[in-house]
Amino acid sequence: MDTNYFHYLPENRLCASWGCTVTALGRSRTPSGSAYPPQRHPEDYQFTWESGRILDGFHVVYISSGRGTFESALNPCPQAVEAGSLFILFSGVWHRYAPDPSVGWVEHWLECRGSAFEAARASGALDPAQPIRAASVDYLNLFNQVHAWAERGALEHQGVLSTLGLQLLALLLADPERNSGSQNEALIQRAMLHILENSHRALNMPQIARELKLGYTRFRELFQEHAQTSPKQYQLKIRLERARELLRNTELPLKEIAVRLGFHTAFHFSHQFRAHHQLAPSAWRKQGRLTQIGPAPR
Repeated sequence: MDTNYFHYLPENRLCASWGCTVTALGRSRTPSGSAYPPQRHPEDYQFTWESGRILDGFHVVYISSGRGTFESALNPCPQAVEAGSLFILFSGVWHRYAPDPSVGWVEHWLECRGSAFEAARASGALDPAQPIRAASVDYLNLFNQVHAWAERGALEHQGVLSTLGLQLLALLLADPERNSGSQNEALIQRAMLHILENSHRALNMPQIARELKLGYTRFRELFQEHAQTSPKQYQLKIRLERARELLRNTELPLKEIAVRLGFHTAFHFSHQFRAHHQLAPSAWRKQGRLTQIGPAPR
């Protein structure tokens, strides 16, 4: 879709249950020397450079060519916006932006409302004080998908567009230019994945910290902060989760389950399981079988 377009969509209960509803989207080319913004949007979206604007939803505006300027209540000094970058308009934050009159720009935008973006903001993962990002080709590819679905019918495909909104959020949260707190979270996510994939092994947690270029004390602090538990307890949690699956879905004896999960002995496994579930593994298995609902025997 090469032509200018915009769509405004209603709230959608199904999309809201996913945490993201796309309620506006579009693509617009502003040639050099043209008035901006164009006077064609609904009154509650329209703004002038003199007055600026405050929106309820989260807008992500990607600039694929040209350049311009952005300002917000948290960034009162004009900030340059170059081709290949994007900026985020945060709910409730005053802002204004415009292309450089000498070159114009091409903008692509998506408005998302819902708990997913709100949670990302509340956690600090999306920071209103840092609204401008360098954008990889992944963003352009995503917006091209948005335009393609819009061409097929924005209202009819609001659900698909809203899942693309969640993908957009995922790209924003994976951005390597995020703040140091988010970089620390990424390190702990790597550690958690390593523990998840090797939970049955005897893991050397200080070695994992060294591989992440962290001191062990700092590693434990960050792990506790982001995972709400210690590395060792997280490994035990994964083992016990897998124990429940094996007890529920297999006839493996307790000794075999203990070996598969990396416990020293069947007694050690039973002791840890009872401490966390107030039931011995065999009793938990029996209780689960009594309450399990499945197809009637033929």
